[in-house]
Amino acid sequence: MKIHLWVALAVGLYVIVISVSGSAVVLRPEINRWAVPRAVPDTSGERASGDSLAAALAAAYPDHEVVRFSESRFPRSPVSVLLARDGIEHGRLFDPYALADMGESFPPVVRFVEWLVALHDDLLTGQAGRKINGIGGGLMLVLVVTGLVLWWPGKHSWHRSLYIPLRSPRKIWHLHSMLGIWLSLLLLNWSLTSLYLAFPGPFEDLRDWLDQDPTDFVRPGDTLIPFLLDGHFGRFGGLWGRTTWIVLGLAPAALFVTGFLVWWRQQRD
Repeated sequence: MKIHLWVALAVGLYVIVISVSGSAVVLRPEINRWAVPRAVPDTSGERASGDSLAAALAAAYPDHEVVRFSESRFPRSPVSVLLARDGIEHGRLFDPYALADMGESFPPVVRFVEWLVALHDDLLTGQAGRKINGIGGGLMLVLVVTGLVLWWPGKHSWHRSLYIPLRSPRKIWHLHSMLGIWLSLLLLNWSLTSLYLAFPGPFEDLRDWLDQDPTDFVRPGDTLIPFLLDGHFGRFGGLWGRTTWIVLGLAPAALFVTGFLVWWRQQRD
């Protein structure tokens, strides 16, 4: 089916970018917790506050202006400090017991992850990129549906397409086919939720139209949509679930690479 081929070639680079960036940001919450100190190492002694804290901050950062600082009501939480130097502001975390710097509140690894999030969510171009992602989700939906049509080998031999025959000379084709069918539901979910995140209006209008009782504060899809969105972002299963989602998130890129190799070999033969 030419539609599957030409759509795949047209959006191949986009698929790789979205696939890789999506996998890279699955551990965003964990990376944030690992990289940013959440508690001071020791709470023994007196906690500086108010004017004494302001004086300690001025002494700790003599080459900066202390723009503001924020104290927490939790004893183990560090103080968040906003500093300025030569017109550039940046945040630090400060131990009010030891009167010592604890590092950046927004370290480079966190900034990089947030950049990847922006790349994945809106291609670094705001709402315009979000709409492009919606279009990309629609094209992915076309690829999934046409791929399923192409995959169907007949009711008597469909099970043979669920694995890679060891003696087959077309192992890459079988790998492409196997990945597509085993992950088809996941790919459908990613495609549909990408459309929803970019163009929620039509979906919400459909829910309103299907709602038989607008006064009960319950609409069709109130449970399904959060479930599908959690499946899109891998928000379940703790660290093991997220780690699994990192691997699965690379499936679209793997499908494009294997599909491209199959096409390229056909062009050479």
